[in-house]
Amino acid sequence: MHLIVVINAIVCVVGSVLGLLFAGASIISIANMTVPWRGWLLVAALLVPVAFVVSGIGVWLADAQGATQVAIGLVALPWLYAVVFVILMLASF
Repeated sequence: MHLIVVINAIVCVVGSVLGLLFAGASIISIANMTVPWRGWLLVAALLVPVAFVVSGIGVWLADAQGATQVAIGLVALPWLYAVVFVILMLASF
């Protein structure tokens, strides 16, 4: 399990940086939208890099406590969140 934690930490650092770029581009796109849920999309865009940070730190903490199932869920968290966000963005166009 320790190898998965290390790999997830590396992926989360890269994902956080790329998530910031993705969020910035999304915010520009969302600002031009006229849908009523535009404010929610702005918040959701800012939470993409946050999901990677929570995953990276959370997996380390969960693994240290021996909570394997929680660690696995936290590994999947940013990817599931990103997929839902992209689906919502596509539905908004």
